[in-house]
Amino acid sequence: MQPITNRYEILFVYEARDCNPNGDPLDENRPRTDPETGEATVSDVRIKRTVRDYFLAQEPDVERRLAAGREVLIRDTLKADGHLCEGKDRAEQFLKEVARDKKGEARRQALEEAVLSGCIDARLFGATLPLGKNEPSLQLTGATQFAAFNRSLHRVSPTLVQQTAAYAGNAKSNQKSFAERWLLPYALIAAYGVVNEAAARRTRMSATDLDALLAALWRGTADLNTHSKLGHDPLLLVVAEYQPGYRLGALPRRIALADQGREDTALRSTRDFTLDVGELLQGWSAMSRLTGLRVMADARLRCRAGEQVDDFIALARAAGLEPQALEL
Repeated sequence: MQPITNRYEILFVYEARDCNPNGDPLDENRPRTDPETGEATVSDVRIKRTVRDYFLAQEPDVERRLAAGREVLIRDTLKADGHLCEGKDRAEQFLKEVARDKKGEARRQALEEAVLSGCIDARLFGATLPLGKNEPSLQLTGATQFAAFNRSLHRVSPTLVQQTAAYAGNAKSNQKSFAERWLLPYALIAAYGVVNEAAARRTRMSATDLDALLAALWRGTADLNTHSKLGHDPLLLVVAEYQPGYRLGALPRRIALADQGREDTALRSTRDFTLDVGELLQGWSAMSRLTGLRVMADARLRCRAGEQVDDFIALARAAGLEPQALEL
């Protein structure tokens, strides 16, 4: 498959209700927030984890994933002794069949070929793998990059919840202990990504890989069902395509909440606001280098542009754009 040749921007808006979008393990696993603005923040690592987990769930068999080029490089794997693999161990898993007698740069090139042909997350996000002492490392810059922190469009209020645990707190206790967890009652989060065609030439990221990424963002977010993540729902996914070397930029900062029926921290559903996309649509309307828009939206999300309130696609068409429905 041929690498993509155009540049893309991704705007992904989703809601998280009564869950923890991205806990901080160094702070009692509290939801990450900006201490100055009170906004919830979600790291690019968390978003990539959602994407990778979706790929793994779609095909549990490793050999089939490899054959289809859909293996996930960055995942937990075990050594023969049962311990988790280090980076060099993961590299050896790919090298043992393709580079037994190779050294130096030839060994690195063999690893690059094996990883890029077999692992979709390496083509999307890049990879760094050590080969051992005095050996060159594999370093690939990913074609797809998400913002380091993807923010909610409003202030949030983390809540500590206490619950009865399943087991006693110690060997002599006759009562169950208590468990604690941090939740956000509600957060509307806007994630932002850029797909760079120049980096895609190196990692071989194709249009098929891009479509798989978009499906993983939407469906993978909807499929989050762990104790801390159940409550995520995708609302809007917009993919803007540009001529090589161009992008509008700052997509999340061109949208805002409007018509709020409650204070920021009291928001609980899409019924409590509309999403103002007027500035975003104006930016795209004035940009001659924009070559296409693809959109998927939940009907619950009401959008505003000036005085008009409608769904995102209708507002985009009213702004003179030609959005296409995104089929996932």
